[in-house]
Amino acid sequence: MLYTKYRPQKFAELVGLETVKDNLLNQVQSGKIAHAYLFSGPRGTGKTTTARILAKALNCENLKDGEPCGKCRFCTQIQEGRFVDLIEIDAASNRGIDDIRNLREKVRLAPAHGKFKIYIIDEAHMLTQEAANALLKTLEEPPAHAIFILATTEPQKLPDTIRSRCQRFPFERAPISKIAEKLSEIVKKENIKISAEQISQIAKAAGGGFRDAETLLEQVAAGAQDLEKLVGFSRLGELGDFFNDVIAGDTKKALHFVADLSEAGVDMSTFNVAILEYLRDLLLIQAGVGSDLVDAGKEQFSLLKEQAEKVSPQRLSDMITIFTQSYENLPQAAIPSLPLEVAVVEVTRIGDSSSKNEEKPLVRAPDVTPPVSPDGGKLGELIAAAEPLNHSVAGLLRSCRLGEVKGKVLTVRAFYSWHKEKLESARSQPILNQAVAQVFGQPLQVRIELAQK
Repeated sequence: MLYTKYRPQKFAELVGLETVKDNLLNQVQSGKIAHAYLFSGPRGTGKTTTARILAKALNCENLKDGEPCGKCRFCTQIQEGRFVDLIEIDAASNRGIDDIRNLREKVRLAPAHGKFKIYIIDEAHMLTQEAANALLKTLEEPPAHAIFILATTEPQKLPDTIRSRCQRFPFERAPISKIAEKLSEIVKKENIKISAEQISQIAKAAGGGFRDAETLLEQVAAGAQDLEKLVGFSRLGELGDFFNDVIAGDTKKALHFVADLSEAGVDMSTFNVAILEYLRDLLLIQAGVGSDLVDAGKEQFSLLKEQAEKVSPQRLSDMITIFTQSYENLPQAAIPSLPLEVAVVEVTRIGDSSSKNEEKPLVRAPDVTPPVSPDGGKLGELIAAAEPLNHSVAGLLRSCRLGEVKGKVLTVRAFYSWHKEKLESARSQPILNQAVAQVFGQPLQVRIELAQK
């Protein structure tokens, strides 16, 4: 397997994780090691690989400048998966209280051979509440010889009490250029006959993960994966270009994109879901919570942010509605691509008409930018009070203005209808009420209205 054969064995071999590897190297060199780490990020971005390298460095007999030698007995045993003091636990299948109790009983025992006992808990967010509480007790008073490394794709699902006791290291999706660079090295070493353009397509199809890229390369090299089909699927990673065309109202280019994917054999339902996921990212960025909730690399996030600024909230809402309808119509479609083609025509015409001022949005934004509140800055105070309670509610308030307080009723005027709906939701109301009570010094009834021009 290429991804195991070319798995990094030293910190220096980690690609696209400069901050992570520099911090860990400094800790190993200085001897200031934490007893618990939290590695979080998308799958295939190197969390477990980095955990194993750290385990090597902490037990290596010939450590040099923080790097494991890769040749001593402990490095060799870890690399071959037979080091008894490295315990890897899959929390997806060992998630119960009994599994963690068993761990707690054994963790007190001194290492059999190495300097440290290393526990790597993969998919740590899958632990049950009882198991997480049991693990917390160990993290609160860890033995000096034990190091815990929790790896997860969903850190937000871990209890705050566990996260607060770990040093946190975020793992991001790798840039396409870095993935292509590594694939080119593998191709050269393995003498695989493949073009630079095809390597680029595989890198795009991997979605920012080295492991997936190496697996796909192996499938192509073995003839088990049709490259043309792979290229088709890789274009799902080019939705940024597709949405540039949609936002610009370029119906022809957007329709050609759909046709290319259809001809490459891409399932239209898969494509439609990818579109809705992309639109969701734009929505979250517009709501001010993109940095917290959008899972994208720096390059991709920059493009998403740029597009979110170009499209109005109302138009984005219309696009979500149209593509949701196309998804619902796909199962009954006589021509698989037709519902998506109809949706593309509709959303690009929205762009055409809005740019020519032939069609007004259902709810227009005021001609002025969100004003400084005439209430002595209370809006800013309200946003600040809501921020630690819920980033989303704080983001929604940034597109509002405060009205008057009459009796025990405060009016909040939202610029857009979907902001109004979100603030009126059962999820937002308690947070909004708490923030209002904090800022105004008393509980008030909050009435959400649409701002008028």
